[in-house]
Amino acid sequence: MAGIKCLVEECVYQEGSQCTADAIEVRSSGKDRVVETSEGSQCETFRPRV
Repeated sequence: MAGIKCLVEECVYQEGSQCTADAIEVRSSGKDRVVETSEGSQCETFRPRV
């Protein structure tokens, strides 16, 4: 997946500042589901490196 920047080194899909997952899913982490900043979202695709 070209063009998706990822700086989460703990994620198995992160390679050289890029996300290598086939697809990504990002959800609202707020209770009211209204997000106004990136801090109110979360990557559901994240998988930890083991």
